[in-house]
Amino acid sequence: MAVIGGGNVAIDAVRVAKRLGVKKATIVYRRTEKEMPAFSDEIEGARQEGVEFEFLTAPVEIIGKNGKVSGLKCVRTKMGEPDESGRRRPVVISGSEFIIECDGVIPAIGQATDTSFDEQKGKIKWTRRNFIITNPLTGQTNIPHIFAAGDIVTGPGTVVKAIGQAHLAAGGIDKYIKGELDAEAENEPEIEAEPDWARIPEDCEKEKRQPLTRLDPEFRIRGFEEETKGFTEDKALAEAGRCLNCGVCSECMECVKACEAKAIDHAMKEEHIEVKVGSIILATGYDLLDPSSMDQFGYGRYPNVFTSLEFERLSNATGPTGGQILIRDENGEFTKKPTSVALVHCIGSRDVNFHEYCSRVCCMYALKYSHLIKEKVGHDTKVYDFYIDMRCFGEGYEEFYRRCQEEGTIFVRGKVAEITDQAMNPQEEGKLIAIAEDTLLGQLIRVPVDMAVLCVAIQARDDAARVGRIFGVNQGADGFFLEEHPKLGPLNTATDGVFISGACQSPKDIPDTVAQASGAASKALALASRGKVLIPSAISHIDPDICAGCQTCIGLCPYSAIEFDWLRGVSVVNEALCKGCGSCAAFCPSGAAQVAHFRKKQIFAEFDGLWDALEKVGM
Repeated sequence: MAVIGGGNVAIDAVRVAKRLGVKKATIVYRRTEKEMPAFSDEIEGARQEGVEFEFLTAPVEIIGKNGKVSGLKCVRTKMGEPDESGRRRPVVISGSEFIIECDGVIPAIGQATDTSFDEQKGKIKWTRRNFIITNPLTGQTNIPHIFAAGDIVTGPGTVVKAIGQAHLAAGGIDKYIKGELDAEAENEPEIEAEPDWARIPEDCEKEKRQPLTRLDPEFRIRGFEEETKGFTEDKALAEAGRCLNCGVCSECMECVKACEAKAIDHAMKEEHIEVKVGSIILATGYDLLDPSSMDQFGYGRYPNVFTSLEFERLSNATGPTGGQILIRDENGEFTKKPTSVALVHCIGSRDVNFHEYCSRVCCMYALKYSHLIKEKVGHDTKVYDFYIDMRCFGEGYEEFYRRCQEEGTIFVRGKVAEITDQAMNPQEEGKLIAIAEDTLLGQLIRVPVDMAVLCVAIQARDDAARVGRIFGVNQGADGFFLEEHPKLGPLNTATDGVFISGACQSPKDIPDTVAQASGAASKALALASRGKVLIPSAISHIDPDICAGCQTCIGLCPYSAIEFDWLRGVSVVNEALCKGCGSCAAFCPSGAAQVAHFRKKQIFAEFDGLWDALEKVGM
């Protein structure tokens, strides 16, 4: 197939041809690639899909044989002098004729306005290039009851632009019918006062675009699935943050116009609200590890590799398949039932490159998925469960594990090293191949499957450090919030009155989370019902007569227990927050900060008592 042209329409035509089964598709363009009006990413996408380009080539004649196209006769060109539009005009090179063999030709070299509907040409006002002249604010033509919008007004444009103009014209028609359209007034748009745009910071630096995840070219030419996977939430926020209009409000007021509920108030000022509470429970949850960076598992490249949460959504009655467990076909649609599935444990868990801890819930939900597949797809479906160790720790869990074994789930002790689509025998054709070492057999195995589910790691939320700083809660090495004591104070934190519950403390199952939530609520209620707080006696005290007001201790206090009294010019300890760690006492340059019961006289008295005891025993 030969496609003549260099715009986005030509690129669309040639890429559609590839998706419809054309083996060889060629773009014929009379200028260089630099002059092509098509978008650069569209050109690159076509090139990745195997489209060939013939630049500086002009078509001369379509060659036919037996009533069918057999080739396209072309001639080479070179760039000459610029024409009226400023673009350099291609000049034919004599004697450079050649033939491109093809059995189809698609011309995509331009568009022209169909003016046949205006039988008496001249009634409606047209531009020199045969576009209708309209009021830019209403879409009204010189004939009051005729309105126009879209390409016939602006020339070739995007669908979005045409729809926008249609909305404009519809508004104009509505005003015209109601008698509210003043042609003279609408022709002269009001000059609005210059908006108060957000200033561009002088130290603003350019940031690179966030890369889009794209489908593999060999897969995407099989159907019409969206080529790009879009942004993750983090990437979308980062990309929006690059733009001065998205990252910083430019006060264009478009959101105010669009909001039918009139819920947006640009005059509203920022307001800080203080709420007095006796206790706080942190239950901020967790994030799932994004496996896109683990190229070996093919997530984002192979359409039938899913994360655990995606599979959960797929099997849910409110999901995209209505609860049916289906896989994508060649066109990217959910149409086929899998005949074999691989459940891959510990993706990012128990891994020195990501998280060394166990995510705890993966083994059990993998068993649940195995049971669901057998139940919904059929008991003849082969389910391979690749595990390192099965950790079925709860009540009834071991029994459920045994039930899945009896249902026919094939358990393979060994971690999957790679998921690929490179077949090595006929049985692997069109399949995903899970490559792993079976540690019980002591050999490398290749398992062909239709679907792979990655049991990805549970990890601390990205904003855990910021939240921890606000509430005075420490983080462990794994990023989760740290409890006061793993056995004696599993819900308490270093800050009195602040409790933690759920997966923000560590990965845990739903029953454990509910139990922790009940415990944290009980602790909070206990504080409220008691009406008072017991504080330890060994806390810090700052002598106001000695304090020099240097405020060194305020920055050192890990519990934010020290404030500065501007009236007296001294630092003051909040006794309810102080833990008596001694940081302030150790660094106070004037010696004003001391820990109660650990003053110099008391410490030396302890030493004296210790020496007296040693002397009595003869040491």
